[in-house]
Amino acid sequence: MGAMATAAAVLVVTPAFAKGSADLTASPKAVKVGQSVRVKGYGESDGLWYGQFCAQQRVGTKGAWHTVKCSHIVAMDGTEAKVDAAVKATHKGALQFRGVLYGVDGPRGGHPYVDRTTDVKTVRVS
Repeated sequence: MGAMATAAAVLVVTPAFAKGSADLTASPKAVKVGQSVRVKGYGESDGLWYGQFCAQQRVGTKGAWHTVKCSHIVAMDGTEAKVDAAVKATHKGALQFRGVLYGVDGPRGGHPYVDRTTDVKTVRVS
C-alpha cells in the first residue's frame, strides 16, 4: 500500500471532533473568611445547538460540586455562554471552582448533558 493510500485510509476512519472551549477564572487566589471571590467563565462548542455555562464550587478538595450560577441558554452559533458571579468565602481552607458547559435540547432548556468541563481553580481562604 502506498503512502497516499495509507493516508486516505486514515482519513476515512478518523472520527470528527467538535471544536469548542471553556474557561473559568477565580480571583483573587487568596481571601479571608467573609471576603468575596469573583468567578467568571465562558463556554462554546460547535458540536451543540444550544448551550448553558455554569460555575460550580465546593469547599475543600473532595466532595460534591454545587452550582453557583448559570448563564442564560444561548444558541451555539458562535455565541459564548458566559457567567459572572461573586461568591463569599465562609470557611477557612480551600475553596474550589470549575465551569461546566452543558448542551440542552432547545432554547428553553431540557435534558442537560455535559459537553466539557474546565480545569479546577483553587482559592485559599484564611
